[in-house]
Amino acid sequence: MDITTIIMALIFARSLILLVGMMKNKLLHGGGCCGGHEAPQRKVKVADKNIRHYNYHYEVAIEGMVCGNCATRVENALNKNDGIYAKVDLGNKKAVIHAKQEISKADVARYLKELPYTMMDFR
Repeated sequence: MDITTIIMALIFARSLILLVGMMKNKLLHGGGCCGGHEAPQRKVKVADKNIRHYNYHYEVAIEGMVCGNCATRVENALNKNDGIYAKVDLGNKKAVIHAKQEISKADVARYLKELPYTMMDFR
């Protein structure tokens, strides 16, 4: 074996080790668009998911969501408020909000104010 073959084998081995490490990190922590290799967001649990218990229903268009973590962040920001059960449709970039009491566009803006997304429409 000549020195060139040994050097090429070492470079190949090093590249393979780096690739395996990157794949492991992606599998363990996700590879979402938000923050590189950020861990998946944990969902806020809503105690009452029966939408018949909610008298008010709204649709909110939200721009800037590009991955599942984005959608979960929006759901969490809404669902952590008492009397609200929200689900986000990432494909259509909207949140469907079920509320036990009437809420306003300003309320929803306040719930989402810490997030880097833009509320486009409120119905």
